[in-house]
Amino acid sequence: MQKLGVGIIGLGSAGLLHAESYNQIRDKARVVVLCDKDKGCAESNALIYEANAHTDYHNILQRKDIDIIDICLPHHLHAKAAIAAAEAGKHILVEKPIATTLKDADDMIKAAKKAGVKFMVAENHAFIPAHALAKKMVDQSQIGRVFLAKAYEIVGDVPIEQGWKTSPEALGSLLDMGVHRFFVLQWIMGDVKSVFAFAEKLTCELDTKNDDTAVIALQFKNGALGEVDVTSGAVSEPTNRLELYGTKGTIIEDHMCESPLMYSSHQSGFETEGWVKPVVEHAPFPGYYSISFKNEVEHFVDCVREDKEPLVNGDRAKAALKVALCAYQSVKTGKAQKVE
Repeated sequence: MQKLGVGIIGLGSAGLLHAESYNQIRDKARVVVLCDKDKGCAESNALIYEANAHTDYHNILQRKDIDIIDICLPHHLHAKAAIAAAEAGKHILVEKPIATTLKDADDMIKAAKKAGVKFMVAENHAFIPAHALAKKMVDQSQIGRVFLAKAYEIVGDVPIEQGWKTSPEALGSLLDMGVHRFFVLQWIMGDVKSVFAFAEKLTCELDTKNDDTAVIALQFKNGALGEVDVTSGAVSEPTNRLELYGTKGTIIEDHMCESPLMYSSHQSGFETEGWVKPVVEHAPFPGYYSISFKNEVEHFVDCVREDKEPLVNGDRAKAALKVALCAYQSVKTGKAQKVE
């Protein structure tokens, strides 16, 4: 089968991780164009990946050698680029979150369906092998019925200069970081029923109202409870952690460990003697980025080549966005919000 041509729009850290990921599956796809408003950035990276450089993505959408448009722009710019790509008949991979409004998310989903193209949101946490294993264990009831789920993303990444992350459209860490956790928890636990949240600017000293720290309580439709904590203001190594407490056992997943997942169980057929650490492909930060990004782009390329529905389709990504936006509404009202 012929290699798929890829055009990447936006060459921040995510865009460059995507470029390197495609470089690892060169038998299936190749980067044809790298596009960024910074001409020097586009040209220097184009030399690395033997691609063309552009500064305006509108100029590349009609190229016949491009099958996939990979969008790594600031969150609030996703919709415009994705809709244009769909109208040009290109398959679309867009960085998380899908968008910053439900209307934009709906418009993107509709445009892709109308054009008959594949559409996926690059939620790399779905492609961390330890997360996939945790989901499989829950699906098989290896720790009984999960009644409490906790997820944390604690990093030191406060903006130090004005940029798109300090603009009002970006909203803040609750969306930027929280959407990872909302997606993973709903993927494993099922839909969220209601949410109560606090979100504040506690560490960023720049002129912005965007939150850098948030604590969110969740109630799932199956009756389980959950908690999500995020901050970009930590003075420490990054912490990405998932805790699942079941009636017959517990699963702990920590990205920073060489063996990231451990569990104990009293469930019949899955009993353990103390904690067990199954073997799973992983590398502590930043190694799991390379693994998960490569897995996600290869999954999307395979979906295009084999005409399959992507794991993180528009509807699943929109569901995670909806939780985040309801959390922001809770922050404003001081009340729990139903996720409808």
